[in-house]
Amino acid sequence: MCVKHKEFKITTMKRLLLLAFFGFATLGSTAQEISEDQWTLVTKKTATWCSLCGSWGWDFKDNLLEDQQDMPVVFWMAHFSGDLQTETAKAIINNFGGSGQPIFYIGTDNMGVGSGNANQKRDEFKITIESLNAFPPFAGVGSTAEFDGEKITTKSRVKFLIDLEGGEYWLASYLVDDELVAFQQSQGNNATHENVLLHSFHGTNYFGENVTTGSVEANQEFTVDGEFLISDDPSLENVGEGYSVVTVLWSRVDGKYTPFNLNRQPITTVVSTKDILNSVDVSAFYAGAGQVNLSVTSDQNISDATVYLYDINGRTVAMKNNVQIYAGENQLTLQSQELSPATYVAVIESSQGSKSIKISIR
Repeated sequence: MCVKHKEFKITTMKRLLLLAFFGFATLGSTAQEISEDQWTLVTKKTATWCSLCGSWGWDFKDNLLEDQQDMPVVFWMAHFSGDLQTETAKAIINNFGGSGQPIFYIGTDNMGVGSGNANQKRDEFKITIESLNAFPPFAGVGSTAEFDGEKITTKSRVKFLIDLEGGEYWLASYLVDDELVAFQQSQGNNATHENVLLHSFHGTNYFGENVTTGSVEANQEFTVDGEFLISDDPSLENVGEGYSVVTVLWSRVDGKYTPFNLNRQPITTVVSTKDILNSVDVSAFYAGAGQVNLSVTSDQNISDATVYLYDINGRTVAMKNNVQIYAGENQLTLQSQELSPATYVAVIESSQGSKSIKISIR
């Protein structure tokens, strides 16, 4: 399964699919507050077809995720090729440079990790990141994001905390999938990909906008607006749960962008004014032979519902009509030859409203 860019007029069902997840999704009211920390950007250059990325590179990634818990670090996976490739990820990797894969970067520095030195490099990552995070920040960043049913809009903010005599600074925000189940060579079809870099909110300006060039004074602030049309990537679902916005202040020197500081905020869901069945929950289990068992829990009876299952590319892979859902727990079976363990979106539609939930079928 792959994440691809497609341009088409978003249908009523697509709007329903996204609105039911998001409603009107927004970051919390404090999300645009400026961080007092110096953050570090860690990147894995990877591809779904890469066997090394799924073997020792996978283990090293897991170790870094464990080591960086509760630290001011953004660790994202940039798929420059393969099923999860995006143009934004390609641009980030092209800016960093380096041949082969996997490559692990701190900032723009290739840390030279290989299968034979992984333990040593794990310790080096810890020491380097702790040293970088100990520096007081020269600038802080924050962001907010909203969804109106057709596009996600962001407002990024940077505040310079000290006087700086020179430089060229760019501000950008990016959409990151916190957890995505998809194929990975050496891991199989049911691999959990964390922190997948998806899209820039600034079109083909992958490093955002130039907010200032030259001297800057302490307490100067700049904002940059961005947006991403959902119709440009119909694989997006449930963006209100399990996605984040990463905001990066880049310093551009000799044509190369280096992260100066950054921040990360989860997208959270608030109650929608749309007619949504907020009381419904769905879990799933893959029973084999193209069959998925759904457990649907509701606090009300729902009559004549239609249940859809979408893959991450927005295709309908299963559907069942005239479903009766009763208050309490209900068992439902969907069948399709296209079903396999992966990430899907379950949509329940009825005259009483609708509900969409991102589910991982294992």
